[in-house]
Amino acid sequence: MKIEIGPIPKPARGFRFSGVHGGLKARGRRDFAIVVADRPSVCAAVFTQNKAAAAPVVVARRNVADGRIQAVMINSGNANAGTGERGRKFTEWSCRELASRLSIDPGLILPCSTGVIGVVLERTPFARAVSLGVDGLSKNGFAAAARAIMTSDEFPKWSSRQVEIAGATVAVTAMAKGAGMIHPGMATMLCVIVTDADLSRDAAQAILNTAVAQSFNIASVDGDTSTNDAVVLLASAEAAGHCIETAGGADYDAVCTAVCAICDDLARMIVRDGEGATKLVDIFVEGLDDDARAGVVADSIVGSVLVKTAFAGADPNWGRLLAAAGNAGVDFDPDAFEVSFDEVQLVRDGMVASAEVRSMARKVMRGDAFAVRISLGSGPGRAHRITSDLTEHYVRFNSSYTS
Repeated sequence: MKIEIGPIPKPARGFRFSGVHGGLKARGRRDFAIVVADRPSVCAAVFTQNKAAAAPVVVARRNVADGRIQAVMINSGNANAGTGERGRKFTEWSCRELASRLSIDPGLILPCSTGVIGVVLERTPFARAVSLGVDGLSKNGFAAAARAIMTSDEFPKWSSRQVEIAGATVAVTAMAKGAGMIHPGMATMLCVIVTDADLSRDAAQAILNTAVAQSFNIASVDGDTSTNDAVVLLASAEAAGHCIETAGGADYDAVCTAVCAICDDLARMIVRDGEGATKLVDIFVEGLDDDARAGVVADSIVGSVLVKTAFAGADPNWGRLLAAAGNAGVDFDPDAFEVSFDEVQLVRDGMVASAEVRSMARKVMRGDAFAVRISLGSGPGRAHRITSDLTEHYVRFNSSYTS
């Protein structure tokens, strides 16, 4: 799906970036990125819930435990997942390699990898990538870094906001990658958010948890989650003003709103870039007893191949939506089932409104973005998901994926 890429954002103060070709990918494509803070910074992170977490995730969880990180290191083309103890030792070595070049402690490095699972990285090209990456660090290297973390992405993904806090301007800037293996519970995506706000560790983690819950963890492309996902928030405290210590208050809300907006932007870019995707669809489920039950139904709907292929064909086949809702294992009255495509209500009280309305719904579905609203009763439970259609290109691409 084509998308207009916005101008390269001006990064938050206190950070340098690089994105280089170190030889981990073929054909000269950028494959190694570094985001470096001028000094150890508050760091919050959220990682994949996949039980087969990759070696860099294992090491990153350990390194970020004290809430302070100075550099995020990302290689693309190889996930370093399914590599056992050898992969973990490689990740630890890579942290030492970068730390040595930056003259910092290895525990201040947060490693990330993305790409093919089950292939062990080699030290020689990786060491070359580290060397080139450090040499290329610059305040103007943001775009290069955003491109270096791409795998099956069609375009780089970035977003930024500025907010005023106590008369000072605070910047929030982020980059992300992802196009396939996308589903709530995290996905094949990496995201690095940098801000010059002064945040405590607790405030940073609260902000990130809120943002992820409303963005990346409601996005679904194909129902699969990855071994390597990570969303990282670094706060340099370079902006003037006081430290935001806890959740709540106008300053906290301003930064949280900015981070949430950026993560929503990026999550939507990821879904739009879904491998072979041609449509972005917002799914709203309502009317159940609570939000948890609504979420289970929403996940069943966005995980349905039949629903997603109907989206691809602009086919208002509401029976597929009903069947997917019923497959969720949540009790509801099928006779109360209602469906709308944008403002066109196709089904009311379990019955199609008219053939004319069906034609109107089809017209809505021919667009590259629309909303589907599903009501299953009169309860207060609500859920929202962002998904894409599923096309032949997805099957062709993933039948021989290499990097």
